[in-house]
Formats: sequence, C-alpha cells, structure tokens
Amino acid sequence: MVFHPCFNIRCIVLHRQRKYPSIELMKSKTVILGAGFAGRQACRALSRTDTEIILFDPRAETVMLPALPDVAGGWIPEKILFRSIDEVVPDHVHHIREKATAIDLDQKKVTAGNTEHPFDHLLIAGGSVADFHGFDQHLESVYTLDTLESARRIREDFPRYLANASQPHLVIAGGGYTGLELAAALRFRSIRNGTPCRVTVADPAEKILPFLSEKEHRRILTFLEAAGIQILHNTRITAFNGDAVHIGETVLENAFFCWAGGSKLAVPDVRGKVQQLKDGRLRVQPDLSLPGYPDVFAAGDSAALMDGEQPLRKAINFAYYEGLRAGKNISSRIRNKPTKPFKPVDLGWIIPLHAQSTGKLFSALPVHGRPGLRMHYFMCGLRNYSLRNFMQFTKISLALFGKEKTS
Repeated sequence: MVFHPCFNIRCIVLHRQRKYPSIELMKSKTVILGAGFAGRQACRALSRTDTEIILFDPRAETVMLPALPDVAGGWIPEKILFRSIDEVVPDHVHHIREKATAIDLDQKKVTAGNTEHPFDHLLIAGGSVADFHGFDQHLESVYTLDTLESARRIREDFPRYLANASQPHLVIAGGGYTGLELAAALRFRSIRNGTPCRVTVADPAEKILPFLSEKEHRRILTFLEAAGIQILHNTRITAFNGDAVHIGETVLENAFFCWAGGSKLAVPDVRGKVQQLKDGRLRVQPDLSLPGYPDVFAAGDSAALMDGEQPLRKAINFAYYEGLRAGKNISSRIRNKPTKPFKPVDLGWIIPLHAQSTGKLFSALPVHGRPGLRMHYFMCGLRNYSLRNFMQFTKISLALFGKEKTS
C-alpha cells in the first residue's frame, strides 16, 4: 500500500508528538492593537481560527466613547458605559494591558512597554487620541475628551470651577462633533447647577460641520445661539497661561479650557512604507490591508478606506463591521484563501447636543430634535455590551434630561 507523502509526514509529526509531548506544531501569531469595536469584532471573527491571538490594550474595560460628553457633563452614570474587556472577547484571547508605542511593518514587530512582540498577522485598531497640532502651552491644565478618565476629570472639576469662578467661561478649541457635544453638555450642566456660564467655541474653519445642508446648518446655529454657545469661525487658540485663553488679540480670563481640535493615530510610531492622512489614519486597500503588507490590516479610527476621493468618516458602525471583515480576512490569509473587500453600509449618523440633535438615517432620511436624541441613546445601548447597559440607555432615551431655560 502506498500512502500520500503528506499523510506520511503528518503521521511522523503526530507520532513524535505522542512520544515527545513537548513538541508542538507551530501556530501563527496574530496581534490586535485595541479592544474597541473593531478590535473586539476581529477577536470574535478569529475565535475559531488556529492562531494565537494577542490583544494589546492598556485598559481593563472597553468604553462606549460616543457617550463621553454626557459623562463629562454629569448627565449619565459612567458605569453603563463600560464592561471588562476579558468578558467581551473569546476566552483564549491573550489580553496584555500595554499600549503599543511602535510598529515595524518590515520586521513584523510591535513594541509595547519595553518589549518587542513579533507577529505573523496584525490588525491596527487602536483608535485615536487628541491632537494638539503643536500647541504645547500648559497642557496639564487643558481638558481633553478622548478617554473615560478624561471625562471623569471634567465631570469632577467643572462643578468646582463653576462654584469658584466669578464669571465662569467655558472655552473649547474645535467645533467638530466632540467640541459641540461637549459645549452643549457643559453649558446645560452650568444652567442646571444654577450658575450659567459663557461658552465660546473657537474653530479654524469658515463653517462648522460643513457636510450639513444649509437648512440643517441654520437649525444647529440657531439652537447654539439660543443656548448661549458662541461659535467663532476662522479662529485659533494662540496662547494659554493656565488661566487665560488668547484667541488672537482677544483674551478670555479665568477660562475652563477644553481641547477638541482634532485627533491623530493612537500609535505614535509606524515604520514602513505607509500612506497616512493628516490625522494619521492609514490608507488601506478595499480588503482593509495596508498596500504592500498583505498580512497587516487596519480598521476603525486607525483606517482610511477611501470612498471616492474622501475617506469614510469615523463612525461606530464602520468600525464594527470593518473589524469583523478584517478578522475574517486575516483568517483567510492564515488558510491561504483569498480575502474579500469591505463593503460599507452607511446606517446613518446623529450629532446629539443635549436638547437638540441633527442627523440622517441611511444617508437620506433627516432626523433631528428629541427623536434624534432618543435614537442616539438607544443605539448607544444597543452597541453597549450588556443587557443592564442596554436597559439603562433605553431608559435615558425615553426620558432624556428635561428642559432648562437657557437665559
């Protein structure tokens, strides 16, 4: 009887494993950076793949980031925002609580802490962090909103500031989603506390939220003005001494200063022949792999997948399904099968502003006001990992926060 040579080789390996149990077949090693929506979905997609999965994330919990402005304003309890990472990834995923600080794509190594970790396959899904664009004055006194810890800091310090300032003035750099949501959350908190504060948002663009239609844009500007939130276009923060904020020649004394002026890739050092946008996002091919690196993928806020001439916007929905597709494509690479392109489905977006909202469902159906707010909080619960969290967010979506007089 003649046996196929591959069968003979496998028999020899199995025989030696039985005789010498310490000898094992080599597994591939897949490294995932970040336990956000993309990273967790990739872990699940790879759960039945014969690869060692190492997940790097310095946090013990995974956080519902879109609800951070509400935590900062003291409107929702932080406990409904998170759940232990180890509870939401497969049991065999090895979670290392270290932040990746460097990636060497050519050497196929990730640096975390003081250790280099080799990989066979890599998913970069570490998200983004605040980008100060070179501004470096008294950063220890500047408030950001990119982590649960930063939201806690604002929640704890802002009421004390209101109580002690004779003329409280909230100043925010950046009029994007985060800046406007934070401005609304804190403005209405100051009203609820009985100490209404001035709010100034400085933005370098000629127009905030330029993707809105003229009608939507007017609605938001009218609401912000009525709420006591002043938008300064074509302006930048030029100086900060720990107390006073300078906007050109204008000096705003004793300010509570928050920075929401943009974000950048969370991994500061990526070595290799990569293409990056101004915000650090990595250009990816349709299957989410990096050009020239078929075993390296990016997803979520780390990835720039082009939709025509523009990259897909940063959104939970895209991060969720990009992570799933990236995980499946890594599995395909391990099994020497072709990868598949990511096909985005835009479910829509909503910008919540505490008492107002604007958005679109499926990029076509406008939604605003309290219905938009209810959808936002319902979706936060739906994507938020546990029945308890879902029920709490559903309760918030029904009741919302009441109404405050803005003057």
